[in-house]
Amino acid sequence: MSGGRDRSDWVKNLMADPTVEVRVGDRTFKGTARIVGDPEEDALTRRLLVEKYASAEDDLAEWGRTALPIALDLAATDERA
Repeated sequence: MSGGRDRSDWVKNLMADPTVEVRVGDRTFKGTARIVGDPEEDALTRRLLVEKYASAEDDLAEWGRTALPIALDLAATDERA
């Protein structure tokens, strides 16, 4: 999620070219980035991220309400790092 919403440079980059490649360990995934538009997916994204990252020292309620959710739709590839 982007706290700077669509003003963030990384969001501007994804909007200009939504093609992404993510490496996790020795697996590479190619995909497409998108702004989450579906209300149910939006609510689920916000809830899961706030639950995961909020702590007693860091209240993320405002971020959870106002940040722009971005999704990466990924597909596994045969590539190994």
